[in-house]
Amino acid sequence: MIYSYCKRCRMESPGDVCSGCGKRATAALQRDKWSIATIPLADSRAWRASCLALLGAAALLLAAVFGLEAVYGGPARVTLLWKSALIRVTLAFAVVGLAVVFLFLLIQGRETNVFTLDSQGAHQHTWHSPRKWKSWARLQSADPNKDFPQQDGSVMHLSQERHMLWQDVLSVKYRPARSVILLYHTPHCAPMALRLPAGEYDLAAAYVGKYCKGK
Repeated sequence: MIYSYCKRCRMESPGDVCSGCGKRATAALQRDKWSIATIPLADSRAWRASCLALLGAAALLLAAVFGLEAVYGGPARVTLLWKSALIRVTLAFAVVGLAVVFLFLLIQGRETNVFTLDSQGAHQHTWHSPRKWKSWARLQSADPNKDFPQQDGSVMHLSQERHMLWQDVLSVKYRPARSVILLYHTPHCAPMALRLPAGEYDLAAAYVGKYCKGK
C-alpha cells in the first residue's frame, strides 16, 4: 500500500495525498509498504539450504576419509572401509542434523516481515514475539534493546533488517505466480526476496520497475 509523508503536517498518510492538508506528495516522499506473516518451519528455502549443507558436509567427509585410505592404505583398506558402518553412521548423523534443524525451526514460530520500497531502495524488517528462545533458535542474542512497542500496544522483537539500494541492484526477477520479486545485488546469489500478498504484487512490481528499468 502506498504511504506518503507530508513535510508541512509532519505526518504520514495512506495514499499519495496528505490527510491533513490535502496536498499531493511528490514521488520522493511516497513509499510502498506491506507486511506478510511467515512460518520458518514451512519455508522450503530453509529446508533446501539445510539439506544441501548437511548432505554436502557428509559427502565431503566421506570423500576425505576414502581418499586418505586410498592414498595411505591402498585398495584393500578402501574395500574394508566400504563394507564398514561408516557410510550408515555418517548418514545417521545427517538425519540427526535434520531433526535438530526441525526443532530449531519449530521453536522459531511465526514471524512478520515488513517490506518498504522508497526512492532509495528496498528495506526488509523481520519481527517476532520477544521470547528469548525464539532469538536463540535463530542463533541470535536476545537483545532487549531490539524490543519495540507497536501501534496496537504489543511489543515485538526486531530479529533482522536488510536494505538494498536501487543503484546496487544488478538484476530483478519477477515471479507473479509465486507472488515474489527477487532483487539481486550479485549474480544468481542471495537475492532479496520481496514476498507479497496477492493483492499487493502489481503495485510493488510497478514500483520496482520504475527504479530498476532494464534490470
